[in-house]
Amino acid sequence: IRFRSFVLDPTVADSDLGTPSTVNLAAKKGMSVADAERMTQAVAYRASQVGIQMEFTKAKVVRTRDAHRLLQWARAQSLEAAARLKEELMRDYFCEGVNLNGANALADAAARAGLDREAAHAVASDPTVFNDEVESDVAYAQKLNVRGVPFFVFNNRIGLSGAQPVATFAAAMRESMEAAQ
Repeated sequence: IRFRSFVLDPTVADSDLGTPSTVNLAAKKGMSVADAERMTQAVAYRASQVGIQMEFTKAKVVRTRDAHRLLQWARAQSLEAAARLKEELMRDYFCEGVNLNGANALADAAARAGLDREAAHAVASDPTVFNDEVESDVAYAQKLNVRGVPFFVFNNRIGLSGAQPVATFAAAMRESMEAAQ
Protein backbone atom coordinates (compact mmCIF):
# COMPACT_ATOMS: atom_id res chain seq x y z
CA ILE A 1 0.00 0.00 0.00
CA ARG A 2 1.38 3.35 -1.03
CA PHE A 3 -0.18 6.49 0.39
CA ARG A 4 -0.04 9.51 -1.89
CA SER A 5 -0.30 13.19 -1.10
CA PHE A 6 -3.58 14.96 -1.77
CA VAL A 7 -4.34 18.44 -0.49
CA LEU A 8 -8.06 18.65 0.27
CA ASP A 9 -8.15 22.39 0.82
CA PRO A 10 -5.16 24.30 -0.55
CA THR A 11 -6.88 27.61 0.31
CA VAL A 12 -6.93 27.25 4.12
CA ALA A 13 -6.64 30.73 5.59
CA ASP A 14 -4.09 31.45 8.30
CA SER A 15 -6.93 32.68 10.52
CA ASP A 16 -8.58 29.23 10.34
CA LEU A 17 -5.52 27.23 11.41
CA GLY A 18 -6.05 25.46 14.73
CA THR A 19 -9.78 26.18 14.93
CA PRO A 20 -12.15 23.24 15.42
CA SER A 21 -12.80 21.56 12.08
CA THR A 22 -16.55 21.38 12.67
CA VAL A 23 -16.64 25.16 13.17
CA ASN A 24 -14.73 25.58 9.90
CA LEU A 25 -17.02 23.10 8.11
CA ALA A 26 -20.11 24.95 9.34
CA ALA A 27 -18.78 28.27 8.07
CA LYS A 28 -17.85 26.83 4.66
CA LYS A 29 -21.20 25.08 4.21
CA GLY A 30 -23.33 27.87 5.68
CA MET A 31 -24.77 25.71 8.43
CA SER A 32 -24.78 25.62 12.19
CA VAL A 33 -21.95 23.99 14.12
CA ALA A 34 -24.49 21.49 15.47
CA ASP A 35 -25.42 20.50 11.91
CA ALA A 36 -21.73 20.14 11.00
CA GLU A 37 -21.22 17.92 14.04
CA ARG A 38 -24.18 15.77 12.99
CA MET A 39 -22.65 15.41 9.49
CA THR A 40 -19.52 13.88 11.00
CA GLN A 41 -21.36 11.53 13.36
CA ALA A 42 -22.00 8.92 10.66
CA VAL A 43 -18.29 8.66 9.89
CA ALA A 44 -17.46 8.48 13.59
CA TYR A 45 -20.06 5.74 14.04
CA ARG A 46 -18.60 3.68 11.19
CA ALA A 47 -15.12 4.09 12.65
CA SER A 48 -16.35 2.96 16.07
CA GLN A 49 -17.57 -0.27 14.47
CA VAL A 50 -13.94 -1.19 13.75
CA GLY A 51 -12.57 0.05 17.09
CA ILE A 52 -11.55 3.61 16.14
CA GLN A 53 -12.92 6.38 18.32
CA MET A 54 -12.93 9.44 16.06
CA GLU A 55 -13.50 12.78 17.77
CA PHE A 56 -14.34 15.26 15.02
CA THR A 57 -15.23 17.91 17.57
CA LYS A 58 -11.57 17.81 18.72
CA ALA A 59 -10.06 17.92 15.20
CA LYS A 60 -8.30 21.17 14.32
CA VAL A 61 -8.01 22.85 10.92
CA VAL A 62 -4.55 22.17 9.54
CA ARG A 63 -2.60 23.05 6.44
CA THR A 64 -1.53 19.53 5.45
CA ARG A 65 1.38 20.20 3.09
CA ASP A 66 4.01 19.85 5.86
CA ALA A 67 2.51 16.54 6.96
CA HIS A 68 2.50 15.34 3.34
CA ARG A 69 6.16 16.32 2.96
CA LEU A 70 6.97 14.43 6.15
CA LEU A 71 5.12 11.38 4.86
CA GLN A 72 7.14 11.56 1.64
CA TRP A 73 10.31 11.64 3.76
CA ALA A 74 9.13 8.59 5.71
CA ARG A 75 8.25 6.79 2.46
CA ALA A 76 11.77 7.43 1.19
CA GLN A 77 12.90 5.32 4.16
CA SER A 78 10.30 2.57 3.64
CA LEU A 79 6.63 1.99 2.91
CA GLU A 80 6.34 0.58 6.42
CA ALA A 81 7.76 3.78 7.97
CA ALA A 82 5.27 5.85 5.96
CA ALA A 83 2.38 3.63 7.07
CA ARG A 84 3.39 3.95 10.74
CA LEU A 85 3.66 7.73 10.44
CA LYS A 86 0.33 7.95 8.60
CA GLU A 87 -1.34 6.06 11.47
CA GLU A 88 0.16 8.41 14.05
CA LEU A 89 -0.90 11.51 12.13
CA MET A 90 -4.43 10.18 11.64
CA ARG A 91 -4.71 9.27 15.32
CA ASP A 92 -3.45 12.71 16.33
CA TYR A 93 -5.89 14.48 14.03
CA PHE A 94 -9.04 12.35 14.17
CA CYS A 95 -8.83 10.91 17.68
CA GLU A 96 -6.70 13.15 19.89
CA GLY A 97 -7.37 16.62 18.49
CA VAL A 98 -3.67 17.45 18.22
CA ASN A 99 -3.02 20.70 16.40
CA LEU A 100 -0.72 19.47 13.62
CA ASN A 101 0.16 22.98 12.46
CA GLY A 102 3.85 23.05 13.25
CA ALA A 103 7.07 21.10 13.08
CA ASN A 104 7.01 20.07 16.76
CA ALA A 105 3.69 18.22 16.57
CA LEU A 106 4.69 16.55 13.30
CA ALA A 107 8.08 15.52 14.70
CA ASP A 108 6.39 14.09 17.79
CA ALA A 109 4.20 11.90 15.55
CA ALA A 110 7.29 10.78 13.63
CA ALA A 111 9.05 9.84 16.86
CA ARG A 112 6.07 7.75 17.99
CA ALA A 113 6.23 6.03 14.59
CA GLY A 114 9.83 5.04 15.34
CA LEU A 115 11.46 7.68 13.15
CA ASP A 116 14.22 10.12 14.06
CA ARG A 117 12.53 13.12 15.72
CA GLU A 118 15.28 15.63 14.94
CA ALA A 119 15.43 14.64 11.27
CA ALA A 120 11.64 14.80 11.06
CA HIS A 121 11.64 18.25 12.65
CA ALA A 122 14.18 19.43 10.08
CA VAL A 123 12.03 18.14 7.22
CA ALA A 124 8.83 19.64 8.63
CA SER A 125 10.58 22.98 9.16
CA ASP A 126 11.85 23.37 5.59
CA PRO A 127 9.02 23.87 3.05
CA THR A 128 11.28 22.94 0.14
CA VAL A 129 12.23 19.46 1.36
CA PHE A 130 10.16 16.72 -0.34
CA ASN A 131 7.88 19.37 -1.85
CA ASP A 132 8.56 18.11 -5.39
CA GLU A 133 7.32 14.66 -4.37
CA VAL A 134 4.13 16.17 -2.96
CA GLU A 135 3.61 18.15 -6.17
CA SER A 136 4.14 15.00 -8.23
CA ASP A 137 1.41 13.20 -6.26
CA VAL A 138 -0.94 16.19 -6.59
CA ALA A 139 -0.38 16.18 -10.37
CA TYR A 140 -1.06 12.42 -10.47
CA ALA A 141 -4.34 12.96 -8.59
CA GLN A 142 -5.34 15.71 -11.03
CA LYS A 143 -4.60 13.37 -13.93
CA LEU A 144 -6.95 10.81 -12.37
CA ASN A 145 -9.55 13.54 -11.68
CA VAL A 146 -9.49 12.85 -7.93
CA ARG A 147 -11.78 15.26 -6.09
CA GLY A 148 -11.72 13.90 -2.57
CA VAL A 149 -10.49 11.25 -0.21
CA PRO A 150 -10.44 8.41 0.29
CA PHE A 151 -9.55 7.49 -3.27
CA PHE A 152 -8.03 4.12 -4.09
CA VAL A 153 -6.13 3.09 -7.20
CA PHE A 154 -5.53 -0.61 -7.83
CA ASN A 155 -2.56 -1.58 -9.98
CA ASN A 156 -2.75 1.77 -11.81
CA ARG A 157 -5.88 0.46 -13.52
CA ILE A 158 -9.00 0.88 -11.39
CA GLY A 159 -9.98 3.78 -9.17
CA LEU A 160 -12.55 3.80 -6.39
CA SER A 161 -13.74 6.97 -4.71
CA GLY A 162 -15.13 7.16 -1.21
CA ALA A 163 -16.05 4.49 1.27
CA GLN A 164 -17.17 1.35 -0.53
CA PRO A 165 -18.44 -2.07 0.56
CA VAL A 166 -15.78 -4.77 1.04
CA ALA A 167 -17.16 -6.67 -1.96
CA THR A 168 -16.49 -3.65 -4.20
CA PHE A 169 -12.87 -3.51 -3.07
CA ALA A 170 -12.45 -7.25 -3.59
CA ALA A 171 -13.89 -7.03 -7.11
CA ALA A 172 -11.63 -4.09 -7.99
CA MET A 173 -8.57 -5.98 -6.74
CA ARG A 174 -9.50 -9.12 -8.70
CA GLU A 175 -10.21 -7.14 -11.86
CA SER A 176 -6.96 -5.16 -11.65
CA MET A 177 -4.93 -8.33 -11.10
CA GLU A 178 -6.64 -10.14 -13.96
CA ALA A 179 -6.04 -7.18 -16.28
CA ALA A 180 -2.37 -7.13 -15.32
CA GLN A 181 -1.97 -10.79 -16.28
